[in-house]
Amino acid sequence: MQTNALFYKIHKRTVSTEDYVNWSHNLIENDVSSPSVDIISSFSFGENIFEVEVYFNRALNELEIHKPTFEMCARAYIGDLANKIIQANNDSVTFDLADMIFRIVSDLHYPDDLIWWYEISEMIDELRYGDIPTEFNIDGVISRIKNEANNFSDK
Repeated sequence: MQTNALFYKIHKRTVSTEDYVNWSHNLIENDVSSPSVDIISSFSFGENIFEVEVYFNRALNELEIHKPTFEMCARAYIGDLANKIIQANNDSVTFDLADMIFRIVSDLHYPDDLIWWYEISEMIDELRYGDIPTEFNIDGVISRIKNEANNFSDK
């Protein structure tokens, strides 16, 4: 997980020990390290999150990382989710990830460059909950989701 995406989860209070550990692994894989990053990378996913957060805050100071804006965090997390969509081989998982992206787009007040995710959300809702036959089919919606995910991950 990249730093800005991690900050999004921190902001939303959904961050886990696993997120911090994966973040540290990502840094180390990219040849970025510090004493506290190394310590975080040695934690198991079951460690106490409060202890991990102490080392996370130390790592931020050691690496001189400053908290990004909410929009930067949200867009980074959308990028992480878009990459997961590209890799997903299950329609239900793809729909769930697209729904997560839509909720973030909603938090950002529907910026023009992300409005497609609103339309995709409507398509998913129509497929899942529509009482009448729909013009959308699962394969077409999945294709649209993957296309938008590819477009976003290219940015």
